[in-house]
Amino acid sequence: MLKNYVKIAIRNLWKHKTFAGINILGLALGLAMCWLLVQYVRFEQSYDQFMGDKPIYRVETMFSKGGKQKEHWATTSNGYAPAMKANFPEIENYTRIFWRGSERVVRYENQKFREPHVCLVDSNFFTFFDYPVLLGDRRTFLNEPNTVVLSESAARKYFGSQNPVGKTLEISTLAKTLNCQVTGVFADLPANSTMQFSMLISGKTATSKFWNFWYQHANYTFVQLKPNADPGRVEAKFPALAEQYKTEEAMKDDTWGIKLVLLRDIHLNPATPNEIEIKGNRKAVQFLSIIAFVILLISWVNYSNLTTARAMYRAKEAGVRRMVGSSKRLLLLQFVVESTLVHALALLVASGFVLVATLLLPDSLHLNSVSLIWIEPLTFVGFLALWLLGIVLTGVYPATVLLRASPASVLKGKFQLSVTERPLRQSLVVVQFTISVILLISTLVVYRQTAYMTSQKAGVLTDQVVVLKAPVNTADYGPKTEQLKRQLASLAGVLAVTSSGAVPGKEVGQFLANRRFEARAADNRLYEMLQVDHEFIQTYGLQLVAGRGFDRNRPADSTALVINESAVKQLGFTSSEQALGQRIALEVTPGHPNEIIGVIRDYHQRSLHHPFTPVMLFMDPAYKWIPTDFFSVKIHTADPQPLLKNVETIWNQLFPESSLDYFFLDEFYNQQYQQDRQYGILFSIFSSLAIFIACLGLFGLATFSAQQRTKEIGVRKVVGASVFSIVALLSKDFLKLVFIAIVVASPLAWYVMTQWLNDFAYKIDLSWWIFALAGLLAIAIALITVSFQSVKAALMNPVKSLRSD
Repeated sequence: MLKNYVKIAIRNLWKHKTFAGINILGLALGLAMCWLLVQYVRFEQSYDQFMGDKPIYRVETMFSKGGKQKEHWATTSNGYAPAMKANFPEIENYTRIFWRGSERVVRYENQKFREPHVCLVDSNFFTFFDYPVLLGDRRTFLNEPNTVVLSESAARKYFGSQNPVGKTLEISTLAKTLNCQVTGVFADLPANSTMQFSMLISGKTATSKFWNFWYQHANYTFVQLKPNADPGRVEAKFPALAEQYKTEEAMKDDTWGIKLVLLRDIHLNPATPNEIEIKGNRKAVQFLSIIAFVILLISWVNYSNLTTARAMYRAKEAGVRRMVGSSKRLLLLQFVVESTLVHALALLVASGFVLVATLLLPDSLHLNSVSLIWIEPLTFVGFLALWLLGIVLTGVYPATVLLRASPASVLKGKFQLSVTERPLRQSLVVVQFTISVILLISTLVVYRQTAYMTSQKAGVLTDQVVVLKAPVNTADYGPKTEQLKRQLASLAGVLAVTSSGAVPGKEVGQFLANRRFEARAADNRLYEMLQVDHEFIQTYGLQLVAGRGFDRNRPADSTALVINESAVKQLGFTSSEQALGQRIALEVTPGHPNEIIGVIRDYHQRSLHHPFTPVMLFMDPAYKWIPTDFFSVKIHTADPQPLLKNVETIWNQLFPESSLDYFFLDEFYNQQYQQDRQYGILFSIFSSLAIFIACLGLFGLATFSAQQRTKEIGVRKVVGASVFSIVALLSKDFLKLVFIAIVVASPLAWYVMTQWLNDFAYKIDLSWWIFALAGLLAIAIALITVSFQSVKAALMNPVKSLRSD
């Protein structure tokens, strides 16, 4: 019997190819997009889940005063962890990884490469975390100072097929050079690991004073709590503990608190200062999760609508079967078999779409691993459950519509859809287009916000700037770097050269607690301290709103300050002019005040995700421990390659022990918006396809409506109706539904997009014209979709349509 049902289903599909094609294509697109979005969402949600279920938390620092939070950092001081372990019984274990200054040049024989993250870690790092180890004993290979473990890729890069264990690497920073023995190799970290590093140095290489210091918040601290321990209790007890260790004047009057964040939650939490990793966006991921199901829902609605609309054509078939003794259960089974066949064909087509998408879409979307959905049991079961649910919903509902009628009335040609069926079908069309309009508005808003951020003037010049990463430790470092700047400035095509601790697009990251010189210590506030030279302001085109910049002809400028407008406000000055000549006490000041000589307009050091922060530009020799990490070269040339060759020659003469690494600043700065562009691509692609699926359903219903009204159209044409009036007649019912959808969708889209935009420090306004434009586009799309069939029906020869009467 099942075999017969399959044959009947195939015949029905073949007989009505247009409707079958619309159903299969709509379902296939729905399944494929759901498949891809689920894979992307699962990847974003899977960060650090390979670590297992241990209750691991990252300790984040919170500074507050008077009950009001002032700062929230992802990092802590090194001293937090041992003090917490000694005083809080809830702490099972801890480990730390020190990120500050982790970019190092690594040499082995004639090879030298700059590695982005070569970090100091506690010796228990690999027993605390479950990173796979390939060579060495994870329990002991970081127990000795001057030992290092490498990633699999790093081991291959430096040693090829040789066993690296026992060999020595020269690892250099600006401050010092270490000779470290390789004691182990760990597997390359997966892409969904929050922390990414290539080499880890034993923490015992540094002093115990370094690891117990409380005032440099530059490491990630992780703690494992004992079973059933309450993280909130640990957080509540920390401020009292901190009072015992706040021995320095800086921030002493602030309340020092912590926040314990589950390891697996870090990636999708909002970004905070001092974070190394590229963060995801929880709201965007949640929205994409909803879109995945909504798109599938639209395709199911299409199938149910079209199948129900064609119920009159299937009614006689069902009536005959029931008259000859077929039960309702068997008829229901027949429709489920037909739905299963359509869904199976759609799944096959969807698999092809997914394969094509993984080849065409960017690798950054992490869709290239198509097997992900099949190797995760929960994901596979969930997707299979959705597929089966679609079969049941789209198979059972149309069948129940037919089975409500009596066989006798059907065979007499008196079968009519119930009074509830047409409104229900219209409601489903409204639901489809409500979703489509929401997606259309969302796409416009996402596009405008991304365009707004990337087109806004940052207040700083980033074009035609080549940035060299600072050389590492060498003899006569200071004189050689000055010589480097002079020789670079003399090259043809070079307009200016400057050095700094950070460049636009990178967090300044160096904080000092400062105040007015005559103020109390309780007035200390945190300021980002940007180490610069005399040429920095001019090279980057920063706009002075009061005073002047640094002048080489004024020796006193070596201890002067140029601050931004946000710093003026935080210092309590009523205007930029008032700040000029005022003295500032910098943290751990050597005994002299620093005078403000200029104020620059606030500029976007980082992307528009971040608000302006108080920044002080300075070059005080007493703070040389704040490193100069970059040399920026402003160029003016159509072809930079010959110039870069000359730069390389100068570099190799001065710093043969250091690799030359550079980047173009405009590209580096725009990378901050990579995640936003990525979401924009996803919204655009999947919203467009969702609207296309909705239009497929509308096209099918318009086709069916035109077929039902063929004779009516013929009569109207015979009595003189114009083509336009017939098109309007056939289109108006569908356009009414689209108008209703626009009215329903607009407030919903406003709410959703308002929530999304709240994550941006600088954002667009949700102007009325965005909603109007989306509405007009929806009407135009629906009108084009419906008019194709309406015009075709209106142009049909009335003789043909009336011949059978």
